Amino acid sequence: MASHPDRQAIDDWAIYGPGNPRIAELVRQLALKHDLRMADIEARIEAGLREWLQRLEPAGKGIQGNSTDS
Repeated sequence: MASHPDRQAIDDWAIYGPGNPRIAELVRQLALKHDLRMADIEARIEAGLREWLQRLEPAGKGIQGNSTDS
């Protein structure tokens, strides 16, 4: 993968979570106010990101990583 200006933030995402506190607040509201489970919220986030990536990827290239959908 080529050099990217956000490389450090990308690498830190899995450890520290989103850099945008509004994302964490939205997740908190979904979980606590609407009694949603974290696994469901994360699955929705993943699905949205996969859909976006599919639109950006050239046809037939595919998406790396496995979904945990059952």
